[in-house]
Amino acid sequence: MSKEGQPTSKSSPEQSQSSLWTTWTFVAMSVWKKLSKRSQPAVMIGVVMIYLCVMSLQLVDDSKNRRSAARGQAKIIPKSPDESILLAEFNRRKKIIKDTCEKFGAYTTRDKLLAKLKLKPGPELYPGVEKDDQLWSTLKRTSHHQFFVQKEHGLMWCKVPKAASTSWLHAYLTMAHVPQYEIPEDNGMGLHAFLREKYPLLSKNLNKQFMPVSLKFLVVRHPFERVISAYMDKLEDYTRDLKYRGGYYYAMYGADIVAKFRQKYQEKFPKNPLFMKKEPSFVEFVEFLIETPVSKYDEHWKPQFLLCPPCHFKFDVIVKMETFERDTNFILSQRNLDGVVSLTKKHSSVGGKKKKEANLVQTLFSQLSKNMVQALYEKYRIDFQMFEYDISDYVKYASESEGLMPDVIEVSAVQNESVEEVTSVES
Repeated sequence: MSKEGQPTSKSSPEQSQSSLWTTWTFVAMSVWKKLSKRSQPAVMIGVVMIYLCVMSLQLVDDSKNRRSAARGQAKIIPKSPDESILLAEFNRRKKIIKDTCEKFGAYTTRDKLLAKLKLKPGPELYPGVEKDDQLWSTLKRTSHHQFFVQKEHGLMWCKVPKAASTSWLHAYLTMAHVPQYEIPEDNGMGLHAFLREKYPLLSKNLNKQFMPVSLKFLVVRHPFERVISAYMDKLEDYTRDLKYRGGYYYAMYGADIVAKFRQKYQEKFPKNPLFMKKEPSFVEFVEFLIETPVSKYDEHWKPQFLLCPPCHFKFDVIVKMETFERDTNFILSQRNLDGVVSLTKKHSSVGGKKKKEANLVQTLFSQLSKNMVQALYEKYRIDFQMFEYDISDYVKYASESEGLMPDVIEVSAVQNESVEEVTSVES
């Protein structure tokens, strides 16, 4: 490419292949003329049949490749038995995604979905949770806004905030040959803007141009882990927000959450320190999420299927945080980036095996009622089903209650200490 998005005069793979077949046909015809003067008719017929079989097989293969490219599927060739097994796992993940898309009506009309729901209505949902027919319109939307195209190495990454986005951000900057001293400080608002500066958003036509030859991938994460990570990073500590973002998230969300929910929680839990601080508590944040339409969510807690619509973009690889290193190494191997890019998670993973991280999950979800956890699941239910997650490791910490609001919230000194210890979370 000579300029951004402008093809050079270099011939495409299809043109080179066409030229190769022209040359081969010319050679074959020359050999034919020489053989026809010396060989028997039966031998000549055999030679022609072999030639036609080879040509037919190649044309069939070319046709498959063109259809694959038209669907936006980059060709992936396993380099080892282990990669073949992993490719089968990626294909299984893609099938689950396709089945979920079909279940929620992504490939059908609204009228057909309504008719289906009339015959077989789903379970009753909590107030504030979108019904299936309301989510249908969001499933139909497509956007390239989260895509970052690495032309040199043929990669298309759809960025999901709070799912190893900082890790891949640094990898992309490495591939763009950006010196370390030019990279803004982690957690600053300028870091992700800096990435977009290096990888400008492409037009829809240019995206279509690069899709067939690029390996398309996204990283997904347990929806509740993303919610915890977003809360801890953006809303839990006003000082942190002020330092890195000039208080943006408190001004945009935190202050409104406190203004809307604080009074009723103070009345019910008058001596609880959670409701005496400036920042919103986790339970207040979750109630805000339940009441707010998912279409109006900030990108850091917006459902993953809305950020990177997998019903319409045929991703080649779905990376999961639970198998992050293995899945990422596959991508690097496919693009011969082993040893060129070293990609590790930048921050600690919330909800992992470390004791203080497990304590954080317990600390936050013990503020919630089981009804709130169920309602929060329903808000993210497409993500849960599409990417195969469940709520068992979270709902066990929640309390029983008659309504949505918890009847009891206990805060122990040990739990407070665990929160203070966690100063960074995976972004």
